[in-house]
Amino acid sequence: MSQTPTQTQRRLRGPQKSKACDSCKSRKIRCSGYPPPCSSCNERKDACHFGHRKIPLRKNVNKSLILGNTTGSASTEPPTPVLPSERSPTNQCRDNKEILQFTEGDIFIDRILFGMPSNDLAGKEQRFSLKGIGLLSGTSRVTFFSDSRLETLSAKLQNNKVDDLMRRISSIIKNKVKPTSSISAVYSLEQGLPLLDHATAAKYIMIYYERVHPLFPFLDRECFDTTVATGNLNSIFSNDSAFSALYHSVLALGCLHDGGGSFEPGKGKAWELFSVASPLLPDIVKSGKSLVALQAMTAAAVYALGIPCLSIEEKIMTDAARMAQDLAPLLSKGPFAKSFHRVFWVMYAIEKMSSFHFGRSSVFIDANIVTPLPHVPESNFGNFNWALAIARHCRLLSRALTTLFSPGICGRGPNYFLSTLSQLEQDLEQWRMSISEDLRPAPSHKPHLYRRPVKGSIAIWVNYLYYSFKLILLRSRLQINGDPENDLTKPSYRELLIEISRSILEITTYIDVEPSTPLWILAGIPICALFVLFDHVISDPKSPDTRSNLALLDIAGGHFSRIEFASGGSLPGSLISEFTYIAREYINQLTSRGILKESQNALRPNDGSFSALGTTEATSIPTLATPNTGQVARSLTPPIPQAMIPDTASLISPLYAPIETLWDQENDSFFGIDVMDIFSNL
Repeated sequence: MSQTPTQTQRRLRGPQKSKACDSCKSRKIRCSGYPPPCSSCNERKDACHFGHRKIPLRKNVNKSLILGNTTGSASTEPPTPVLPSERSPTNQCRDNKEILQFTEGDIFIDRILFGMPSNDLAGKEQRFSLKGIGLLSGTSRVTFFSDSRLETLSAKLQNNKVDDLMRRISSIIKNKVKPTSSISAVYSLEQGLPLLDHATAAKYIMIYYERVHPLFPFLDRECFDTTVATGNLNSIFSNDSAFSALYHSVLALGCLHDGGGSFEPGKGKAWELFSVASPLLPDIVKSGKSLVALQAMTAAAVYALGIPCLSIEEKIMTDAARMAQDLAPLLSKGPFAKSFHRVFWVMYAIEKMSSFHFGRSSVFIDANIVTPLPHVPESNFGNFNWALAIARHCRLLSRALTTLFSPGICGRGPNYFLSTLSQLEQDLEQWRMSISEDLRPAPSHKPHLYRRPVKGSIAIWVNYLYYSFKLILLRSRLQINGDPENDLTKPSYRELLIEISRSILEITTYIDVEPSTPLWILAGIPICALFVLFDHVISDPKSPDTRSNLALLDIAGGHFSRIEFASGGSLPGSLISEFTYIAREYINQLTSRGILKESQNALRPNDGSFSALGTTEATSIPTLATPNTGQVARSLTPPIPQAMIPDTASLISPLYAPIETLWDQENDSFFGIDVMDIFSNL
């Protein structure tokens, strides 16, 4: 006599009564359910019959944990799972037919664990990944030109000036930038309390509230001012290291925006104040469970956005972000909830921006975030909510980092990247339209708004956030040759890339060349825009905008020369301006040889009608057919470098397209010139 199956076996194997009768299912109406007759059949006087539904067995790798070792005799011992190495060849053949299928949303680890065998992945198809995208290489570092691209530029220029320039920059960075002993460790040693009178401290705090707090409203001003007003600060500092770190970080930020900073680490009044807070941070990280501790770490993270703290920025940012996410369950409810919400979203924004532009993984796990966004009156400028706008944009950056530039999605095909890019571009455009009209990136934007003290800084941030992300998405799209619609019907992508680079360089004259300005605004984004325009001028010197582009390169060169002057020569900004000299010399040589028409000597009038948002009419773009597929390739140069053909034929090339092919079969994805390395050894 067979034994009655267990409840688990009945659930997996046995049929069950349908939840709806056959008559209701055929009519597709709601059924009152078993037992018969149901209400619907009772009204219609129909026969009511409930059939059985079969539950298919799930293809579950853990099925052996449930059904393994089931015998006819009862057993109280738990079933023993069968490991793959212990299976017989017969079982392996049967299991191979039941390999779990990974869905479209899975990543590389799902292929390894649940999909095809790992040794078959390489032969299945070529690995597809986006590389060299704007500020980051698709997987990690901030790169731009690959070695093959540098060879092509040298072939067009008929010299090695670009290579020599990059070697000079690297040599100067290694030999002339002095590592400061005070930041050799992640957190510097305490140097004692600096002498600071009450009036100076009050001035720095007021400057902090005027210049820093509207951009980063993480501080609970009422509680902070109440504690400071007690007048017994020395006693508070000795008993509360978290508040001491917060107080001196606030003073350092105020001093930094009052001109007391320096581009060199370890120098300046602001650094002296920050050196009081920095040695307290490790203890705060280890034992900090309070809101004040998180505020202190956030203040240090805001201070670390500048160039002087580049060597310790990642450590401080990572510790602060991890603390914010860990404290969310503890502080999201209770009397400090509103204050915590402020700190959390400020930390989320600056950590996401830094992670994206430096090409590193973010600490914040977006799926775990349940913290509401608070109302922050200090960050409202008319009808523009800065806190909401920056949080929304950083969420877009996070999505791009995980869906486009993560190593785990390298197995996806062009269709996946194209659909993801289209969705991100659509969401980015919706974000742009949500910005108030006076700050919205647009052709009609008035540059004089950048001169305003706080709102001007926000305008620069908004425009650079939009343009840099748009530039990265366009470079990604131009690298994909598999789109049948892009090459011929949508040549404006290449034009948009150039116009957005122009827009970025036009704003450089309004950037504050100060140690408090984040590196990616001060140098990272402008360098990438300069490289795009430089590449365009060299590759398409017959463009009617060549002279105008050279003028913009001069403006960008002036910006980087300002950086070198402001830093006292510690930052080699003037070397970046030599790209402009190389481009202008190349154009002058072509003009003297009669290759370029004299009509290009006229500058394009600056009427403010640039087409960064696609407002200009698309022009005819020369195309290039690939030798294998016959499709129109979106490449700046032919697949074979023209090192042996340095004549005028190389001038007839598409306007702009990918630096490298996307098919990452054997090439190293960590390639090219690391833009941020120009400043990374500070």
